[in-house]
Amino acid sequence: MSVFQNQIMAGASGAGGGYTLWAWGTPGSGNMGLGNTTAYSVPQQIGSDDDWTPMVSMELGHTHAIKSDGTLWFIGGTGTLRGDNSTTSVSSPIQIGTASNWQWVGGGYNRGYAVNTSGELWCWGSNGKGELGQGTASNTNVSSMVQVAGTTWAAAAGGNAHTLALKTDGTIWGWGEGDNGRTWHNNQTNYSSPVQGVGSTEWWRARTSVNITDGWEAGVETAKGFGYNQGYWHSMNIDENGKLWGCGGFGGATSEGGQPTSPTQVGTDTTWTNLHASGFGGAGINNGTMSCWGGYNFAGERGNGDTTNEPTTIIEWDGTATDVARSQSLYYEAHNSCIIGGTIYFSGANDQGQGGKGNTTNYSSPVQGPSGSWVKVICGKTGTIGVKKG
Repeated sequence: MSVFQNQIMAGASGAGGGYTLWAWGTPGSGNMGLGNTTAYSVPQQIGSDDDWTPMVSMELGHTHAIKSDGTLWFIGGTGTLRGDNSTTSVSSPIQIGTASNWQWVGGGYNRGYAVNTSGELWCWGSNGKGELGQGTASNTNVSSMVQVAGTTWAAAAGGNAHTLALKTDGTIWGWGEGDNGRTWHNNQTNYSSPVQGVGSTEWWRARTSVNITDGWEAGVETAKGFGYNQGYWHSMNIDENGKLWGCGGFGGATSEGGQPTSPTQVGTDTTWTNLHASGFGGAGINNGTMSCWGGYNFAGERGNGDTTNEPTTIIEWDGTATDVARSQSLYYEAHNSCIIGGTIYFSGANDQGQGGKGNTTNYSSPVQGPSGSWVKVICGKTGTIGVKKG
């Protein structure tokens, strides 16, 4: 039975060559970029700039985004999350540094990751388990960017205390806390420097069609198979052949149950195209259909019509999706979103207006949220950021 009751029509294309940023829900530390800490249940434009890109990463209390000129920007945050040696929170976007060659930005819990078109990977934030890849572990947070050795990086993202990264040769690398095998090494060893993960060299989903020198477009394509985030205690990736893989976690974090310490294929399909690992679960697009799994389903975020936990079951939504997102909530209520025909659909927590529907009602089945020409949706714990064309 279809979870959507209305015919889904394609959204109109936006005008202009750039993108605009929008936010709704309740901000944490001002991380929605609206210049205040006010809650909104419908989308509000972030400033008036139309030169943003869909390369946006949103974590529990901070947001990073790349503009079309390759500059890196930050919103919100507390402590060491900015990456520019400052600990001041901001509620409107500010530029981080002066470089204009950024192509990737990703998040981890209390960490950030950025890759430039020279293939350099830079990290900042917490390093208690060596997750910054500097060869040491320290409980002292790092508030400025530090470079990870090498110049062939394509993307990086993290979970609670681990980092997973891709190189341009298609290899996957992991470091930080190795409990449950989350660093892709078939063991539970902690590493404070990058160590190549197990498996073939086919982990970069877009490797055959995207060059890192393509700029932020390369980052957007890579994010489809790798995601902007990794799970709290698990890691996931789509390989070059359209297979979905996961390791670590517990319960249904990788939709397979248990705690696989080595990468385990999820099902047998070879038609996965998009991924967003998050919290204790994830969301993705398989053969054009939005799917989600794991988590606690307290607010019905998996969209199966109830709030019963079914951690090892993949729930499919109807409709041809082009983008997916899942909030980073852990033991709390979460929400999932996808874009179908330019319109955002969501399920789960909406008590802070994070669904953008104009109310604060939770929904255990997918419902229509903001309509229009959306191309990207990023879910936070209590807020959401969307990207429009033009």
